[in-house]
Amino acid sequence: MKVIKLSLQDFAMPSPLRGSIEPSSGYKTSMEKGRELHQKIQAERIAEIPDYESEVSINHFFERDGYRFEVSGRMDGFTPGDKPHIEEIKSSFNIFDLGKTLRDKRMDHPYYLQLLTYGYFYWVQNDVKPDLSFHLVSSRREESQDVSAYLDRYEYESWLDRRLDELVENAIKAEKRLARRIKLSENMPFPFPTPRQGQMELIQFIEDGMEKQKRMMIQAPTGLGKTMGVLYPSLKESLKRGQRVIYITPKNSQQSVAEEAIEKLQVKGCNAKSLTITAKSKMCMKAEPLCNPDYCEFAKGYYDKLATHDLRNELHKKKKLTSRVFKNMAEKYEVCPFELQIEAIEEADTVICDYNYIFGHEGTIGRLSATGYSQEGRPNLAIDEAHNLPSRTMGQFSPVLSSYAIETMREEMKDLPKKFARDGEELIDLCLMTIKEASPDKVETKSLKLDIDPFLAVNEELKSFLSRYLESDVEIKARDVVLRLVFYWSEFSDTLMTVGTTDSAFFITGQNDGKNRSIKITCCDASELIKDRYDHFQNVVAFSATLKPFDYYAKLAGLDDEKLVLEEFMSPFKAENRKVLIIPQISTKFSVRQQNYPKIAETIQRVAGLRSGNYLAFFPSFDFMEKTLAAFKVPAGFTVTKQNRYMKNSDVEEILEKLKAQTHPTILFGVQGGVFSEGIDYAGDMVIGAFVIGPPLPSFDFERERMKDYYETSYQAGFDYAYTFPAMAKAVQAAGRVIRTESDRGIIVLMDDRFLEKSYSQSLPQDWFEASPRELVSSSILNDVSSFWSKLEDTKVK
Repeated sequence: MKVIKLSLQDFAMPSPLRGSIEPSSGYKTSMEKGRELHQKIQAERIAEIPDYESEVSINHFFERDGYRFEVSGRMDGFTPGDKPHIEEIKSSFNIFDLGKTLRDKRMDHPYYLQLLTYGYFYWVQNDVKPDLSFHLVSSRREESQDVSAYLDRYEYESWLDRRLDELVENAIKAEKRLARRIKLSENMPFPFPTPRQGQMELIQFIEDGMEKQKRMMIQAPTGLGKTMGVLYPSLKESLKRGQRVIYITPKNSQQSVAEEAIEKLQVKGCNAKSLTITAKSKMCMKAEPLCNPDYCEFAKGYYDKLATHDLRNELHKKKKLTSRVFKNMAEKYEVCPFELQIEAIEEADTVICDYNYIFGHEGTIGRLSATGYSQEGRPNLAIDEAHNLPSRTMGQFSPVLSSYAIETMREEMKDLPKKFARDGEELIDLCLMTIKEASPDKVETKSLKLDIDPFLAVNEELKSFLSRYLESDVEIKARDVVLRLVFYWSEFSDTLMTVGTTDSAFFITGQNDGKNRSIKITCCDASELIKDRYDHFQNVVAFSATLKPFDYYAKLAGLDDEKLVLEEFMSPFKAENRKVLIIPQISTKFSVRQQNYPKIAETIQRVAGLRSGNYLAFFPSFDFMEKTLAAFKVPAGFTVTKQNRYMKNSDVEEILEKLKAQTHPTILFGVQGGVFSEGIDYAGDMVIGAFVIGPPLPSFDFERERMKDYYETSYQAGFDYAYTFPAMAKAVQAAGRVIRTESDRGIIVLMDDRFLEKSYSQSLPQDWFEASPRELVSSSILNDVSSFWSKLEDTKVK
């Protein structure tokens, strides 16, 4: 007999699923959500109710068609006696709506079924029928409600019969999926005749790490083939265990690289099923991504439509699942395309998605990392462009409230129907007053100790207003002002609740500049909030072209434990194809910038003038760039274009097309960390040189200095963590735009004496020099560059 272990939460699901996508459906609730509130309530109940016990384990098993289903769970509350009582605690923003939903839906609601299942298990094991009730508690205010539940044995066992049949069917499907995946892993060809130089070593390193269940952090340069080098062993190892690989990126634009790698595997005979998850905001078929059946016909009756049209089977047939596939199905069957993506996770062998689905506030990590029947272990996780992970996760926990941003919503609020316009304006006044009372009275920036309650009270008022607004017949438009205001405030108050006011990795700043008042939560270090996410995965591979110093990235990414192994791979391209120079005679320090603008301009002009082609010049800031441009004399035959502060995608594409066409030699002036310096592949002769002007240190402001203090206390490296290392990641990324393929030739010129200092130079790629970055300093820059180009010409002739 085959044994399948299930949590009671997974077991007690309606069969079949019915109804709509809505906040109180109970289908997608995280077990962790409200855990602290649960524990608080349980402690209160123990004090109030004699003999009350919390977290009481109960287990039961069922046998059906050769399978034994072992179900285990914990009762939130249990009171023994002649008439035992089982209590399930649930928290919700609106407990009265939840109570009504539970009474109306009963066994069509997962919560209700969970409570009945606890009761049924106790009844059959003890021959005593217990009383059952929900204790509903508000997650926002001191309110509670008790809702009784009735267990009819015949009704429950009718559901149980259907559910066991369904579980057997799911188990058979899972066994077939396991067999398919194992077969794929055994016959998975490498998609190229021969690996690139260094690529096989990368694959071997990952295979060895996975065999030992290590977490890996890898720096590998462009051109090594790191996407395939990571994806191939990660997928093969996960398939061998019947699992999937999750491949995450910081930007949607970078997902195409992973998709292309999977396509190459598929072309070579690997029939792995791929899924790309696109953001809800981009997938939504309505003006606003609001999952409410009264507003959205794609959410209404979603689960009924899923069953009626057998859409899970429809998804199962497809090999490549992208946004277009889901939108086509949404239009045809009137179902939510985003939720269809989530439905497809179980059958997908590779899932490509944004960082947010793993590390966000309320990601889908539970669905992505789920372990199914017959699977061994958990999925593998591949983190692309991992140098972005610390800043990305810190940013997610660093919201701001601005009086200016809220005031700009007033005019739109006035345009609402009368019954909402007045209340909406009053809420804006309430928001502004709350910010004013918490922020500095005089013009200054200072640290704050916030009282959380006023912000939560405003959040409560806003949510109540939103409920009335959505229940009305008001048409919800794109960028609806009520939704914007509620979500804006909610993001701040939710983060405030998450971090509290005492966590040392966070601080709160209030600013009054005379025109605008703002309050910001700043996260210095999200590692403690995200490190447990890695436990959802069997193996973790974090990789990028810029992950040095490893210690910095490992600590802030929450990966610094005994399981971590590190490796840097060298460029597979010939060193003679590139010329890297450091010019220490130029300084970009603020105190001497004025006298260095002309020197920088002249250096770019003279070096670029030695060889016709396209060049990139990347600066620490737009202001720095503009002042250098003012002193710049365009070399004969060249044109100049520049990055603007706010650019549309079409404007960016226009500049890239101009560089690609190579009609006129062009020098593109831009900023480090900007749209042109990261994530763009300037292949071939599209670009033959890059000037990296100074490490782009963040501004020395109040917030950054507070971060420095935290890093000094926590890691004894305040300045480096706050300024040096973030700047060097941008500088090295900018320099990496030049040599992208084995046929590329080009120069990289770093201007600033700080590139020679150890704290800065330790971030440079190891293969740029043999022993010291001082090897990159030239006493005759123009002669050395001319000689470099001449040697390349001689090589071509030979």
